[in-house]
Amino acid sequence: KTQSALLEVMQEQQVTLEGQAMPVPRPFMTLATQNPLEQEGTYPLPEAQLDRFLFKVQIDYPDEAEEQEMVASITGGHVGDLLDVSAVQTLVKPEAIQTLQRLTARIRVDRQVNDYAVRIARATRDWQGIAIGAGPRGGIALVRAARAAALLAGRDFVTPDDVKKVARPALRHRIALSPELELEGQTPDQVLHALIDRVDAPRT
Repeated sequence: KTQSALLEVMQEQQVTLEGQAMPVPRPFMTLATQNPLEQEGTYPLPEAQLDRFLFKVQIDYPDEAEEQEMVASITGGHVGDLLDVSAVQTLVKPEAIQTLQRLTARIRVDRQVNDYAVRIARATRDWQGIAIGAGPRGGIALVRAARAAALLAGRDFVTPDDVKKVARPALRHRIALSPELELEGQTPDQVLHALIDRVDAPRT
């Protein structure tokens, strides 16, 4: 049920609740969480659905000071899991998000940089130790995410370093390691790091 709900939001831009379809207004974001320690009651998403996510973001434990602050704020005067979000303020409105999306789409990408992103994605398909490589959506994700990185850096053009910066979060969920590398304890990020170092970046 969760898998079909994710696909419905991403592809059909609507959700169904008790048989009633409700459109999801733009802009929207689809998030899915994965607990790497406990799989009981959850099911891994098929590769075709994972491929629709732009990024896979890995979040580690907070540091000690952050964890102390988190525990104090959540347990202080609150009952159960009811979290007080009244202090949360709106930082950006939907219209501003859509404007930023349009600006990002206009960030210049030189043909050499575009081809560099494609070469990285294609390299995952025949890289030793990768059983399943990234499809064409991998290259698309690299370019789109690199455009956003350029915008955040205050530039109107994408550099090869922008592509490198977003490569691991954009590709780590689009590849599957061979059983041999998994037994060795290697991670997708380690393999991608080696791969990116071997793909020549444009120099002009």
